[in-house]
Amino acid sequence: MKTLFIGQNAVYLTAVNSTNSYATEMLRQISPVEGTIIYTFEQTNGRGQRGNTWQSEPAKNVAFSLILNPLFLRADEQFLLTKITSLAVADLMAENLKNAGLEANVKVKWPNDIYIDGKKAGGILIENTIRENHIQHSVIGIGLNINQENFGDLNATSLKKITTKEFELQEIVERLCEFIEARYLQLKANKRDLLHLNYLQRLYQLNEWRKYRANDEVFEGKIVSVSDMGKLQLELHSTEIREFELKEIQFTNSTDN
Repeated sequence: MKTLFIGQNAVYLTAVNSTNSYATEMLRQISPVEGTIIYTFEQTNGRGQRGNTWQSEPAKNVAFSLILNPLFLRADEQFLLTKITSLAVADLMAENLKNAGLEANVKVKWPNDIYIDGKKAGGILIENTIRENHIQHSVIGIGLNINQENFGDLNATSLKKITTKEFELQEIVERLCEFIEARYLQLKANKRDLLHLNYLQRLYQLNEWRKYRANDEVFEGKIVSVSDMGKLQLELHSTEIREFELKEIQFTNSTDN
């Protein structure tokens, strides 16, 4: 593992219901060193945003959780962890596609789904423990579609489906640790403007007029940014800028909200 601390302490599980649940239980029982990872290639009951489950075929994909202790972040700065994680996963996917000779369009669908050419290839679930208005612990869960090719009716894809190449899952885990560490160190070095710029550069449907649904109303808007608190900022045709929380808005042109 070519990292300073992320992944240096690694727990590999042949199968588990949820790596995030396992990591959370670890935090209850012991004090794992920062950078500890828990990963598996067979997760039976993965959890996603909005209470969704994460479906994954055995031995085809990566389920991964990372324990961080970002005490330098206030409770209202939680979205910075979403930014660095999303960027790290996008960096990883883009690198693997480039190595396969492809320039696929890797985007972050707000707040933290990874899309390749308009289809979901990865998801992130971050669970934070807050104490005295700072983030005491963070469990960062990541699910990546790597070698799975059949997704039924889901709007999903994988590295293998795009490239027709089989990927070594252990190598994916190790490279992911390197990308996350690089982005986390940028955050610790206070390079927040750079991270925000990079996040916007990857943001799905940025500056595109699309239809959205909020409060049972379908309307046209254009994503222009994301606030420091992680709210999606849309410009309307009236030039008004409206902000939305995760559960307040849906992308109407996607099948996986």
